[in-house]
This record gives sequence, structure tokens and C-alpha cells, in this order.
Amino acid sequence: MIRVYTVRKKELFENEASSKKEMDKILSKVKRAWVDCSDLNENETKILADLLGVEAKTLNGIENGNIRPHYEKCLDETCPFYTWISTPVVEFMDKLILHPLSIILKERVLVTLRNNYSNRLIESTLRTFRAMAPAQRKPTVILCKLIHEIIDENSGAMVSIRDQIDKLEEEAMGGEKKTDITASVFKLKRNLSTLHRLLWAEKEMLSDIDIGVIPNLTLVPEANLIIEDASDDIARELEFVDSFNRSLDSILRLEDLGAIHRVESKLVLLTWALVILTIVLVMLDLDIIGIILGH
Repeated sequence: MIRVYTVRKKELFENEASSKKEMDKILSKVKRAWVDCSDLNENETKILADLLGVEAKTLNGIENGNIRPHYEKCLDETCPFYTWISTPVVEFMDKLILHPLSIILKERVLVTLRNNYSNRLIESTLRTFRAMAPAQRKPTVILCKLIHEIIDENSGAMVSIRDQIDKLEEEAMGGEKKTDITASVFKLKRNLSTLHRLLWAEKEMLSDIDIGVIPNLTLVPEANLIIEDASDDIARELEFVDSFNRSLDSILRLEDLGAIHRVESKLVLLTWALVILTIVLVMLDLDIIGIILGH
């Protein structure tokens, strides 16, 4: 689906574009537009490819996104200038899932390319846009607000991971032998490693946005404030990642202590068994049992 958001006479308008003709008609009436695309079919992919001036296969490559936040520019004889920002959305249930979300900046059009999982991010960004004073409704403000929403959404994965760590800690403190605890810990550590790389890449990308090195993107003061807030959020999340890793290390140490205790208990039992066996053998060797029985 392709939705086009435009502002005319300080009012926000939303239209669906199901053909190139409809897209051209909408864009002809405004200076700037936000084209939001989700789960495109073949016809919609062609409409967007025509808008950006690229081949459909190039667009398919962008739609698949990248698991690492980054940006790049395209400028050659076959492809018009545009800037592509990729920043995935994180979902965490039993495992970490990264949903690609791409932002494309080209001349007077901002394009978001995503799947339906990101619907609430777009809705939240639109609510913020509607609440803004007309003078604040600038493209870079919307772009930075969307990136901030993505970062907020990704922080939800941290809450789910913390819940799983708490559950593992309770199981480890229970003292019962559970072979899957160690496997679960290492699984969470792998997920945290992925999150750490993601957050660090987001931090670098925000820094590049802030200092103005990303092509086609110049921030207004209102957008700078949003980027600063987003950077603070990422710094906090990175601290959480370090804290979670320390908690998982503590669980592993607790599991090691439990394993040592279980080995010690078995060694004590084995020692007692050896003592009893030794006594029996001595008694047999001295024929003490026969003497006792009167033989």
C-alpha cells in the first residue's frame, strides 16, 4: 500500500496512490510530500520505482533493508541522486527479529519503505505531526521524529530481555539442575550482542545526522532537539545492555557453583561408599565375619 501525506494550507492530507497518474496528481499540488509504502505488490513497486527513477530490482534491494543502521547516497548515470537511510525495527519474543525499514530522501519527497509491523510507528509519528504547530511541520522534524520512534520501539526489546533474565535468575536460584539454563543464557547473550551492534550503529548514524554529513539532510533547530533526545535514549540502552550481560554472567557463575556443589556431594557419597567397601574387605581378609559367626 502507498499512502501519501501532504500539507496544504497548514492542514495534513492523506491520500492513497494506486497508479503513477494518481501519484503525479498528488505531488503536482505540493512542494513536499511523505510517501509511506508498506508491503508493496508488483504494481505499487513499479509506481515507487518510477517516482524515484530507479529500476524495480533496485527498489527490491532497498526494500529488503539492512540489519545494520546505515546510510548511503546514489549518484551515477543510471540512478538519480537520493539518500537511503536504513534503520531496522526490532521485535523480541523468543528470539530477536529485525524488520527492515528504509527512509529515502530525494529532492522534495521523503519515502518510507517497510512492512506492516511498523504501522504503529507511522501512526505515532503522524499523531506527533498533527499536534505540532504549523510552523514546526518541517520535513526534517518528521524524519527525526520517525527515527526517534524507531529507537523507542527498539527499546521495547530490552524490556522483554530483562523479563527473561529475571526468569532465568529465579530458576538458577532455585538450586534445581536444569540443563537448558546455560543454553538460554548464551542465546540471550547472542541477542544482546546483536542489539549492542544495532544500538552502536544507530548512535553513529545519529551523530552523522547531527553534524550534517548525511547528504540531502539539513536539520532545523526543532529537529536537533529530537536527535539529542534520541542520542540520550541510545546511551541509556547501551548501559542496559552492559548491565544485562553482567546479570547473565552472574547466572553462569551461579550455575558453575551449583555444578561444583553437585560434584562435591557425589564425591562425598563416593568417599563413604569406598570407606564402607574398605571396611568390608578388611573384615573379610581377617576373617572377622567368620569369628563373629562362630566358624
